Amino acid sequence: MDRKVIATIVLLAQLTTAPALADWYILLPKDKRPTKENMEEKILNKKPYKAEKSKIPAPDFKARTLKGTIELQNAKGKEIVVFFFENPYSPLSEELIKKLDDIAGKNKDVIIICVDVNDADYPILSRYKKDMKLQNVHLTADSYIYKLFKEQLKIKELPASIFIDKEGFIRFYSDNIGTTSVEEFAKNVEKTVERLK
Repeated sequence: MDRKVIATIVLLAQLTTAPALADWYILLPKDKRPTKENMEEKILNKKPYKAEKSKIPAPDFKARTLKGTIELQNAKGKEIVVFFFENPYSPLSEELIKKLDDIAGKNKDVIIICVDVNDADYPILSRYKKDMKLQNVHLTADSYIYKLFKEQLKIKELPASIFIDKEGFIRFYSDNIGTTSVEEFAKNVEKTVERLK
């Protein structure tokens, strides 16, 4: 008999408190309550990259690429994508750089610099460019440029990409590219380049 009474009391307690728990948000001020519009806005405004950096000046770098020297000061007025990678002949690096080359071909007003973080790889980059049939990206091997950006953005993993706007400010970056598919990476780069225009 005691079990039936206890079960009845528990059931009544659950039934009487359930609506109060379901409407918890009514205790919030009206401007803080979740609405259908708020929830839809959160889904629509999803950014392709995990962080937007507003008004953080990019370090003043100078990249000696196979196509010539690129300096941040001289490149102002164009968007810059800096892509850091290691081991150029890894399948992931090859696919990502090939996608970046295609994107650079479609967007002539965007400078895409692919930076190998191992200085010793610089001599093999001209052959790598020829083997991969790259025509639009700028290739270099420069650990100093990587160090400048790593200290500023606390980059933890490679490959990583950084987007710099026309005024020379870092706007977006991602350092977990290895967890996404190559197609998803390409779409994210294209979306982010469009947002910078």
